[in-house]
Amino acid sequence: MTPTIDLALESGARLTFLHVIDAYATVGPLSIIYSELMELSQFMILILCDRAERHGLRQMDFIIREGSLRKQLLQFAVETHAALMVLGQPLRNPGRNVFRAAEFEGFVAELPQTGNLDVLRVTPSPFSSQG
Repeated sequence: MTPTIDLALESGARLTFLHVIDAYATVGPLSIIYSELMELSQFMILILCDRAERHGLRQMDFIIREGSLRKQLLQFAVETHAALMVLGQPLRNPGRNVFRAAEFEGFVAELPQTGNLDVLRVTPSPFSSQG
């Protein structure tokens, strides 16, 4: 089970999964890929909701937003009046992340002030391959 689902179960809180798509395309071939990205995002969130429900969580929903990850997270924190936001810490990998390590630290420090909430950072386990 995930720390987020555990926390929601322990506290009886409503859990809202948020996924932000930091991309935009409305015309041409990219619009097809973008539409599929939206569908894939919705599918991923539905899998998380199903996992939470299988563990006994009944109060949950999800939101998919488009735009800047930073802006959407800050806006979400303010709009929801949530008590706690759980953020997955980006894994350092050769690919590009939205946040560099120092930027993420600063952003996490800014969230409680902007959204009047607590922030819990969780570090995802890197995928392990089995032979």
